[in-house]
Amino acid sequence: MTEEQKFLFDVKGWLLIPGVLGEAQIEAIKAHLYAGGNGFTGPAQELLDHPVVVDVLNEILSGSEPAEENYNFRCENSFVTIRPNGWKAGINDIPHVVLPPQTANAMRYQCQGGKIYSSLTRVVWELNPVEKDSGGTLFLSGSHKANLPYPPSVKEVDNAHLESYSCPAGSVFIFTESLLHAATDWKDPNHDRVAIFSCYNSVWAQWHRLNLAHDLIETMPPKRQSLFRGVYAIDFSAKPIVANSEYGLNNRAL
Repeated sequence: MTEEQKFLFDVKGWLLIPGVLGEAQIEAIKAHLYAGGNGFTGPAQELLDHPVVVDVLNEILSGSEPAEENYNFRCENSFVTIRPNGWKAGINDIPHVVLPPQTANAMRYQCQGGKIYSSLTRVVWELNPVEKDSGGTLFLSGSHKANLPYPPSVKEVDNAHLESYSCPAGSVFIFTESLLHAATDWKDPNHDRVAIFSCYNSVWAQWHRLNLAHDLIETMPPKRQSLFRGVYAIDFSAKPIVANSEYGLNNRAL
């Protein structure tokens, strides 16, 4: 992660990295999703720990130095959205935030001593082009650091302060869930919005209940499996005492 990327993520609460995937990979993943596949299986599974995402999460989410055998963060949720022209945002898609940054909680964004800690972090892969103001996710940049209560106007659907973006197919954007954000109607007549939304967290906290089948996780490479291990740092009952690094049937996030 470059110094510029770290600065922009800290200031805005989100980061767009355009054109990460190649055309063949994009088409394979889209075919998988249109056939009913999800973000944990088939060619989409490789996006869970794509090197570009790992580079960013190592910087903004991991509480320790990267390890060879395991990731120092977890994946706890993933869903797919395919939105044709005319798709309408629902009542739950108005500007919202998981937990407001004005309150002390385990999911809030922090930056101390030159180190970012984003806690609950969303990674979104855009598999078709997105034109600005055509229906991509909207952000109120900087709201992840808000100290004052939200005025009612910022939670309005037509809040003029919300930002949009444009990007080519195969781009990824990453944002802290402490950021006020919103879905909006999809208005592109030429492309569906085809996106995978995956959520990551530290090894010390959990927001979503995962319930991912053990048999599915077992088919993944060992290091990728570590994304789904249990939520704790140290096992003092083990002899010798061990840090939480490996996934197993008896050590999985539920």
